[in-house]
Amino acid sequence: MRSIESLADLFELAQCKATYFDLGRHIQKLTPQETIQFDRQQAAYPYPYRQQATFAIVLHPKTDKLSSDNMSIWFIRLPIDEKGSINLGTRDHLIKSIVDKILKDDNSADLSEALTDNPYAFKPDIERMASFHAILAKQMNKEPSSYFSELITYLTGDISREDDSWNTIGIQGIADLATRANEDKYKPIIKKTLRNAPLTLASALAKALEHEELDDDYLMFIVAEFRESINIEFKASLIRAVSRSNGHQRLSQILQLSLVSGEKSANDDQLQLIVALVAKCPHWLANDSELLHLTMENLAQRDDGFYAFSKISIELTHTHLVKDALWSLFRNNKIGSRLAQAITHLFNKSNKTLQ
Repeated sequence: MRSIESLADLFELAQCKATYFDLGRHIQKLTPQETIQFDRQQAAYPYPYRQQATFAIVLHPKTDKLSSDNMSIWFIRLPIDEKGSINLGTRDHLIKSIVDKILKDDNSADLSEALTDNPYAFKPDIERMASFHAILAKQMNKEPSSYFSELITYLTGDISREDDSWNTIGIQGIADLATRANEDKYKPIIKKTLRNAPLTLASALAKALEHEELDDDYLMFIVAEFRESINIEFKASLIRAVSRSNGHQRLSQILQLSLVSGEKSANDDQLQLIVALVAKCPHWLANDSELLHLTMENLAQRDDGFYAFSKISIELTHTHLVKDALWSLFRNNKIGSRLAQAITHLFNKSNKTLQ
């Protein structure tokens, strides 16, 4: 048997083709080059999230065209090291733990049960699973789920924030609509939903949109909705909706005003906005020093013993995009006294952990 030194070697031995999707901050297809580089330790994992590489692998026999009848899907989560690369030891342990399960005596492969009881396997939450299936189905040119037509029928009727009759509509239909966000046919329906639908439904759609690259027209619309809304959960979901957009400047000024805590301690409403920003939009923080500064100042003002500040600082220091900008802020002599105190607390805590 040939040496298996990567996931690619494993799939070559099993005679199957693999397509990778990152499932961290957003659901997005990984390019073959990105896959080869992180799999063979030639580069860091391109989209780390919460100090992990979280991805799906769609597998099917090399000799067949991909279809729902012949594919297997693996959901895998592996820790990354301080350089952002997948931890080699855990990667090798993953490979070793499934070799015996998928390779039979006759060298045929059984992929469906390969990750049973595997410590690196996980099941995405229902919203992420729905979005993943919608994205995969669209890439395979499959029709949307039956829930999609039910949703469209509902949304093209008279809807209002107060209506609760939408509760029978499946989450899969919402995910199917989000994948069609950039089709002219559905843009008016999506805008109508965000503006007029019950907030729970509007928020669910906004969250599903986080996996799409929305155009400037959407961005302007969502900025206006953010400005007008008084519901903090909906505002946080709107941040997520445009999180793959590079036009963050249009939201930045509004966010900055929202994060100014004044003399009082920062509140939980502001924290919800920060969590959405940090979780889904680290590139905004990396490219906007003032927004990053206000975010960290706000966290430092919270009356929680610097708990939220520490948690989010650790996440950002493990996020390649924003790490350098954060360290630059921490070294700035012109920061406020409360932020300086929070930074001192963070480093003292880190030193104690190391000891």
